[in-house]
This record gives sequence, structure tokens and C-alpha cells, in this order.
Amino acid sequence: MKIHESWKHLSLLAATTLVVAACSSNNDPVKPPPVAMNQPPTVAVVADQTSDQDTVVGPIEFAVADKETDSATLRVVAAADSASLFPADGVVVSGAGAARAITLTPLEATTGAATIALLVTDVDGATTTRSFKVTVNAKNASVRDVAMSTFAKGETEDQTTVNGFTFAQDADETTFQALMPPEEP
Repeated sequence: MKIHESWKHLSLLAATTLVVAACSSNNDPVKPPPVAMNQPPTVAVVADQTSDQDTVVGPIEFAVADKETDSATLRVVAAADSASLFPADGVVVSGAGAARAITLTPLEATTGAATIALLVTDVDGATTTRSFKVTVNAKNASVRDVAMSTFAKGETEDQTTVNGFTFAQDADETTFQALMPPEEP
């Protein structure tokens, strides 16, 4: 089988082109252009927070951004390191685009401190984590507030007995009177 002369010339030309393309003017191998690296997203600093017990914290606003990804496609999740203070359903992220917010609802009558972690992920899987601390302090409740929230019967004059003490509410007022049990003869 005979190879046509023009085919020989074409294959020699192709080989020469590959050798020339692989060398620069100073005979160094040509380096391919650098591949762009996916940069992780950014999340703004969130200041540490302090709140009284039984009080919702937030919404606390923060910003997210990414060089390669539209902010609207960034995924933001959050978690507390203390589920006994902030259960999973008490940590809620909201917002869209660059403007996001987090709202924290502590369990009733709990105090303590927790670290809240915000995890931001772009569409290519790069992540950034930002943390801040939330302290929930005990709140001194007045006897009146406790009585109003615990014993109030609305617009009635019904009495409530607790541990041997009777509480009477004046239906026209928001006051209570503790009635002492009658003395025994």
C-alpha cells in the first residue's frame, strides 16, 4: 500500500506544528493559561449578642457575597452548638440575595451561652463559616407579671388557689390580692 505524497507532507507539517506550538521563542515549554480557582463566598461579621431569657434574638442582619456566584444562589444554613438553649427549629435564616438575617428563639425559661455558626456555600461547593456568640441572661420577673401570666382569668372575678393561697383578681383592674386562709380556731 502506497501513501500518497500529499499525505506524507500533511503529516510532517502537523508534527512540525505540534513541536513549534510546544515551544516558546526561548525554547521553554509553553505553559497552559492558569485555571481560575473558585474563591469561597464571604459573610459579614456578626457581633456577639446578649438577650434576656424568653426573648427572641433578632432578626440579626448580615451580608453574603461571592466573586463567581450571584448572591441569590448562595446557600446559607445556621446551627447552634447548644440545642438545650437554641433548638434546631429556633434557628431560622431568612432573606435573599446579599441581604440575609437570622432569628434565634431560645427554649422557654433557659439561660446560658451558645455559639451560632453560619455556613455559606456557593454553587461550586466552596464554603465559608462565620460564628458569633449569643448569651441569654436570666430575667427577674415581677410577682405581678407572673401572676398576670399564670393566674389571670380574663374579665372575671374568679379566684385561683395555688399551694393553699387564694388569689382574687379585680375584673376592672390588673391587680391581684392574695387572700390568706382563714385562721383556725
